[in-house]
Amino acid sequence: MIQRDEFFRAGQRSPGRWALSPAYDLNPVPDIDRRHTPKTAITEYQEEHTIAAAVDSAPRFGLKAAEAKVILREVFNAASGWRNTGKQLRTKASTLDVYATAFGHPLRDEAHQLL
Repeated sequence: MIQRDEFFRAGQRSPGRWALSPAYDLNPVPDIDRRHTPKTAITEYQEEHTIAAAVDSAPRFGLKAAEAKVILREVFNAASGWRNTGKQLRTKASTLDVYATAFGHPLRDEAHQLL
C-alpha cells in the first residue's frame, strides 16, 4: 500500500525490478493555476482526461485492469489525507485552502465512483 511519504519514492514492483511509485508524477493543480497548465493526453489516440480512460489504457502500459484498480485505490487513499499531511508539514492554512480545489476535483469523485 502506498503511504503518503511514498509519493516520490521508488518501490519494488517485482523481484529485481524497480518502478516509480504509482503516484510519482501526480501534480495537484488548483483552479487558480489550471488554465495555465497543459494537459497530457493519456494515449495518442485518447485525449479524454478521465480516470476511466486511464484505467482503460492500463493494458497498454503493461497492467491488467485489476492491477490498475489496485493502484488507483492506493493512490486515492494516499491522496485522501493530503490536508493532514500538509498540516504536519506546517503548510500555511491559506495555501492548503488554495489546493483544496486540486484535491476536491471532479476527477477525484470519478476515481471514488470507480472504486
